[in-house]
Amino acid sequence: MKFENMKRLIFALFVLAAAVSARAGAGVAPVSLDWELLETEMAGTYNNMFVLKNVSDGDLGADWSIYFNMFPRTIITADDCPVVFSEVQTGYYKMTPKYGFKLGKGKSLKIEFAIKGRFPGVSYAPDGGHFAYATDSVARPLTIVRALINPAYVPKTDIYPTAERVYALNSRVNPVDVAVPFNPFEILPGLKVVDDLDGYSRIGGKFSVSAPGWLERELAYASEKLQERGLFADGKAAASLALSLISRADVKKAEGKNNDEYYEISIDGENWEVKGVTADAVLNGVKSVMKILDHNYGSPSLPNVEICDWPDFHYRGMMFDIVRNYTGLDAVKKVIDRISAYKLNVLQLHFADDEGWRLEIPGLPELTEVGSRRGMTATEESYMCQFYAGNGNPDDLSTTSNGYITRNEFIELLKYAYARGVRIVPEVETPGHARAAIVSMKARYKKYEKDDYDEAERYRLWDWNDTSRYTSAQGYHDNVLNPAQEGTYRFLEKVVDEILLMYEEAGVEMPFFHAGGDEVPKNPWTGSPDVRKLMEEKGFKTTHDVHEYFVVRMADIVSAKGIKVGGWQESAMGHDEATDKFLRDKFAGINSWNTIPDWGDDSIPYSIANNGYKVILSNVGNFYLDMAYNANPEEPGLSWGGYVDEYRSWEGRPYDIYHSTSLTLDGKPLGADVAEGKPVLNEESKKNIIGIQAQMFGETIRNFGMVELYMFPKIFGVVERAWNATVDDEKMELIRYNRLIGTSELPYLQRCNINFHLGMPGIRRSDDMIFMNSPYPEAEIRYTTDGKEPDSGSKLWKGPVKASGKVIKAKLFYLGKESKTVELR
Repeated sequence: MKFENMKRLIFALFVLAAAVSARAGAGVAPVSLDWELLETEMAGTYNNMFVLKNVSDGDLGADWSIYFNMFPRTIITADDCPVVFSEVQTGYYKMTPKYGFKLGKGKSLKIEFAIKGRFPGVSYAPDGGHFAYATDSVARPLTIVRALINPAYVPKTDIYPTAERVYALNSRVNPVDVAVPFNPFEILPGLKVVDDLDGYSRIGGKFSVSAPGWLERELAYASEKLQERGLFADGKAAASLALSLISRADVKKAEGKNNDEYYEISIDGENWEVKGVTADAVLNGVKSVMKILDHNYGSPSLPNVEICDWPDFHYRGMMFDIVRNYTGLDAVKKVIDRISAYKLNVLQLHFADDEGWRLEIPGLPELTEVGSRRGMTATEESYMCQFYAGNGNPDDLSTTSNGYITRNEFIELLKYAYARGVRIVPEVETPGHARAAIVSMKARYKKYEKDDYDEAERYRLWDWNDTSRYTSAQGYHDNVLNPAQEGTYRFLEKVVDEILLMYEEAGVEMPFFHAGGDEVPKNPWTGSPDVRKLMEEKGFKTTHDVHEYFVVRMADIVSAKGIKVGGWQESAMGHDEATDKFLRDKFAGINSWNTIPDWGDDSIPYSIANNGYKVILSNVGNFYLDMAYNANPEEPGLSWGGYVDEYRSWEGRPYDIYHSTSLTLDGKPLGADVAEGKPVLNEESKKNIIGIQAQMFGETIRNFGMVELYMFPKIFGVVERAWNATVDDEKMELIRYNRLIGTSELPYLQRCNINFHLGMPGIRRSDDMIFMNSPYPEAEIRYTTDGKEPDSGSKLWKGPVKASGKVIKAKLFYLGKESKTVELR
């Protein structure tokens, strides 16, 4: 710890010296700034209003600017608007007063402007405000206060959660006329086989735990988790129950006995036993024991049973983006804790992208000195522009703009994950999504170019004479590595080597190295003389050939280290047979995300699997946790891939991908013929579907509470489908799944102080009567009939009431949480 503190001190001294021209954080902004969404007046735009108030002791002149972030948009102002908006960098905006501007002490000014596009929800509002005088260039934090969004100002499609649509959903997942008896062994993920035995086991007492020496990890995990629940006999209290862990023992002849993660649990009175064919299998059994205890919280006893269980997929993962908004090392550990409890066993750590680099790489200090810091700058010589959020200060570690994981911390993290049965897959985006690496290496080039030209050139990732014009999916024009530069491959090899050394020091095997590969913009190298020369030398006809050349060289670099590579779906698409033949065995897994029928590309996962690549289903429409729960404008999250809640994640169908959704992006029903004419997953290719992964990209995250909000209960569908790939009785299984969430999992999360999302109540009118319903049987519905927002003191809905009032609003209240508002007019 002393060494880590010293490294932090050195880093702090560095950034103190580096940011000479734009020091941030000193001083207080002389203004306040509020934002409000207005009624739309022109098609294809949405209207906004800033309210700027002078809170200083004197007049405010024209010598200032306000900076803020929002997703890239074109801002439109009237001729008489008192300010000018400009884009400093993609998604980073500047508002400057016009000549002669003056705002008196205590006075306010309304600034109206339109933005091209549609307004999906709260995550598209301006954020990350900071104020600067022209005379000192000091960024002063400026919180942009957001008004509640009026739903009437948001365009609505058939996907919008009207009161009636929510009522229909709640009726489907929590029907009042369907009884769901309590099952003491109904946990997430669901158990394959539970056979009843005679008698009962009393629970509530403390466990002793025993295991042979080679199950040290499993013994430690069981002891720790029992201790967290107050159920571990640590020698101070007598044990009334015994938990025995056994591996490589004789197991029951069940269907899954040849599965490397097959385990059995025997509960027989005071003796609980977990047997597994491997240590990982035993650990899975221990986790099931913990979920059984949680599910039966407060119960005095359990029936004696024998359980046989195994997963349908060995790859059960979550991708966690710590680049766009960084929530710290402890946040990553908490994510590992959360996913491991539900038997997810892979964390794909997304630490390098356009907007930042979050892992220390020895020998390349600029990656974190520059790439892990964001603030007010137009040059990006010492740190990057602010993206998404922050306060303009590149040194403020309290914001999600700044920070990184040190080498020693990453080694610690690898051990931490292994102890919980989670493998960490490192991800470095290439060749696109590489802006932070490029900016950082340009700073390195500048540092060495005068005194050590060879060192400056060593990791050059760009062509100085490149005139290519392109725009990436996120709006960047300078985020693609140049495949003609040897510096590009030296850089990749250096990064891979250093990360491999971290795994070796941790004593943990790297599952594979994920090299990204997605969203490379069209024709990113057409203006590069160096690439044209490469094409002539190699006989390439198109820039796709150049991209293919990069993928092959990258895969060669990684495989030469004795490890495999991973990538997003684009890494395995569009190749000729010779290239596919070379790459198939080098790729451990391809994350296939495009399963949206509206785009006509929902066959991609099966096409890639049929072509012989291993596929990790990463469906945007089912498994992207950062998609908003629904189209209510107050719900945070993105919506480009639709809306994802705990039901959409549960509806993922690994072996029936075309029926993983029943609706188009705008909420229209898909026909029964949705799969007609599309590629079928060959029987022999089923083995190429190796797993399922949830994705959490970080553009809209502002704190760890939002990470948990996006995870729970949405991730439960991923948990269930990764363990149990098929569904027998869809209607009843969905009801039981939802009932389990509402009556067991959400109370467990509340006991653990874990944040979660709460579904909304539904409302419908029948003749002159009002009916309401809830997704959970034990939640309260509070409502108003005067148009006011409901709160915990509003009327409690107990049954049908006579319609009164023009606007009925309702909220759900449960376990200390409250839902978003629904309204019926």
